[in-house]
Amino acid sequence: MKYYSTQRPVMPGGFPKKEAVERIENFDTKTFCEEIGQEAWGFIEYREPLTKEEADAYELTLGGMKTFWCVTTAVYDSGRVVANITRKIDTVRKPENTFTSTSRRDIYNDWFSSWEDANKFVREAREA
Repeated sequence: MKYYSTQRPVMPGGFPKKEAVERIENFDTKTFCEEIGQEAWGFIEYREPLTKEEADAYELTLGGMKTFWCVTTAVYDSGRVVANITRKIDTVRKPENTFTSTSRRDIYNDWFSSWEDANKFVREAREA
């Protein structure tokens, strides 16, 4: 797991001390890092993830964070379809799509890596 230091170079006392540290790299200057969409002074890699509290305490930003949008679609037994973008989250990995069936409807939660794709899916579901 790669964590970027956006406030200062990575130095002793500036990151959680753990056995799982694999690599520390500081840049010559604060550098824009596409992976996090902002500038950073360097990064530290761990074999295991830090807790959110640990990362926040040292102002470390997890690399690889991406935004995903959830479309919830309800298909009623009557044929009526309701679909909307219901959530947006930032995470390293895309969440799993889910399906639930109730006595009157089937509910689908589908995740998309762009708002445009999620919105297109909503429009298509509503036209079905």
